[in-house]
Amino acid sequence: MVKIKDIMTAINEKLVEAYPDYMVYTKYNPKDFKRPSFLLEFIRRTQNDICLTSVEKTVYFTITCFTKVDKYNISDPEELADLQEGVIQLFDNGYVVVGERAIKVKSSAGGMDDDCAYVDLQFEFVDNRVDATKEIPAMAEIKTRMEVEK
Repeated sequence: MVKIKDIMTAINEKLVEAYPDYMVYTKYNPKDFKRPSFLLEFIRRTQNDICLTSVEKTVYFTITCFTKVDKYNISDPEELADLQEGVIQLFDNGYVVVGERAIKVKSSAGGMDDDCAYVDLQFEFVDNRVDATKEIPAMAEIKTRMEVEK
């Protein structure tokens, strides 16, 4: 079973590997906030039934990209756009390894403000229901009756 924190860890590892000088925050207003940095946020999760034991899950995250700001608290828009594009390219291969699984991922530019840029991530995968197989009793016997029509 894939957990949200496992996906967050995989995203964090990709960011840290590509941008070792950047901080990665998971809390919105961290103490001693530093730039350049990223804010990694879990947004929501949806789930659709597939069968008795399986579900299709979609998990959404946003990465906020922060660069240095001037005295008016405005970042260089070209620098922000380059950083945003670099983060999107981290997920261009279409999957992220989470544990022993490769989970399908879509990334897109979520927008840009004066001091930050956003990257939206969407993960799609099929997972088992929690303890669903333990609750299904095994079939004990089958009785059939065959008739031939004349």
